[in-house]
Amino acid sequence: MVLEQGKVMIRTFPPEAELYRGEERLFPVERRNEWRTYLVPKGFQVLTLQAPGYLEKKFHLDVSSSLEIEEKLERRDSKLHLLGETPTGRWPKGVLFHPNQPVLLVTLLGGLGIDCIQLPTLILRKTLRLESSRQEVTGFVEFCTFPKRGEIWVSQMLTNEVHILEAQTLKKVGTVQVQGVWPKVICTDREERYAYVSNWESKSVSVIETATRRVIHVIPVTGIPRGLAITRRGILYVCLYDPGDLDVIDTKNFMRIKTLPFGPGAKRHIVLDEEKDIAYVSDMATGRIIKFSIKTDQPLASLWVGSNPNTLALTKDGHYLFVSIRGRNNPEDYQKKGPEFGKILVIDTEAFTIADWVWGRNQPTGLTLSPDNRYLAFTDFLDDNLEVYEISQLYEP
Repeated sequence: MVLEQGKVMIRTFPPEAELYRGEERLFPVERRNEWRTYLVPKGFQVLTLQAPGYLEKKFHLDVSSSLEIEEKLERRDSKLHLLGETPTGRWPKGVLFHPNQPVLLVTLLGGLGIDCIQLPTLILRKTLRLESSRQEVTGFVEFCTFPKRGEIWVSQMLTNEVHILEAQTLKKVGTVQVQGVWPKVICTDREERYAYVSNWESKSVSVIETATRRVIHVIPVTGIPRGLAITRRGILYVCLYDPGDLDVIDTKNFMRIKTLPFGPGAKRHIVLDEEKDIAYVSDMATGRIIKFSIKTDQPLASLWVGSNPNTLALTKDGHYLFVSIRGRNNPEDYQKKGPEFGKILVIDTEAFTIADWVWGRNQPTGLTLSPDNRYLAFTDFLDDNLEVYEISQLYEP
């Protein structure tokens, strides 16, 4: 009896993963770029992906005429352990562990608000719609927490607004028109007196007085701004996506002091370790992480990490730096899936070398650590997906 065959098309990372049906290794009948096509008997099947150095993964499938699967395997010797994954709304951008509740928050660039996802189950998901000045408009980008004020702020670039949520209830309590175009990143000083917002299209940084929720200054910068970080001394660093330099602003008088010539490139994100007087910056154009002194503003080291590094997250002790690597773009359009999955890298900041890594999916973008530094969460932008890993084993011998 000849069983009717169905097609299973698979794209895997690592690419060398092999497909098994029971003990039988299957061989592709066709290869197209990263995709392989297998003929499998129709009906219920249990298939397994295997690759040296990785944990195997089983699929319980109902094979009909054709089926497409994109899958990744977990590295056997990684100290990052997958807790789980869950779907999100369209184009998840930023992600935040709620400061005092078992909830993950995700901004939706292609949705009408933010997703709220329960931990640790990752099962219950609801979208909190944030009403704006223009109804049914998307474009939610990044979060910033204000612990002293008990607030969480969310940027919405397509309406040029920042929305203010009461942290405990996630109820919206205010909106600020930033007086700039395409607001992206928000940061605040230690006293939470001011909020600073980078405005992509208008090449400016808005200064919002948090008590009055009023824009009191708009600071011109010398390129397209994205990442922001402010020191205890009130020095604000502004990442310039174009031309790739850093602007330095004195927040005592809201004046630009100087521009650090770190270009050409596309600086995206910056985090500070003020105990060591160090800053780390991601550069999407060059694929590098730059380490520099915030005492001298001089670069100390540079590390190539891969194509399109995005967001950074630093552990509280400053020992590990996490980087989301988006991977190579689709040559036609970066909003289409590229030729490879992205990665999450862990950098040992003392040695300034890669200490660990795991595969993400299509364009890992948003990245954050839990307040206790036990968990890592990141978004897969083009897959509408969220992944959560336990990372505490990094500190075990």
